[in-house]
Amino acid sequence: MYKQTLLENPIAIFIILLIVSVVNLFLPVHFISILLAGVTYKIFSKSLETEQYLSVGYMIIAFSVIELAQGLKLFTLTLLAFFIYLVVAPRLKNILASIKLSASVTIFIFYIGILEFFHIAGEIDFSLFAILLLNCIIDIVIILALL
Repeated sequence: MYKQTLLENPIAIFIILLIVSVVNLFLPVHFISILLAGVTYKIFSKSLETEQYLSVGYMIIAFSVIELAQGLKLFTLTLLAFFIYLVVAPRLKNILASIKLSASVTIFIFYIGILEFFHIAGEIDFSLFAILLLNCIIDIVIILALL
């Protein structure tokens, strides 16, 4: 029997899309804006695994809102998420036995990719690094609680 988690519930995914949009549009604080990027990635990958394409579309919209709020190029986070889902995540699932550990490492790699995008844009400093590290830790805690 397959257990459906909160990350696969379409109503919860739509609510998360609304939360990500509100946080990124109305709160200009840099810390809060990127906070849900790891959660958005995990929902994106779960939706691709279960072939829920409406949820994938919601997460692409959420990625677009995050990118526009942070000044990144459009669809960079979506392409990063596809790359990690297709190339990195299967190898991590083979190497790591625990689902929660592989999810944590995957989110950490996703945040490293976000940091690289900021480095390419020339907007990297120590405070951004510290904020992304703290956001990564918070997202990992949220994901581990939802799995």
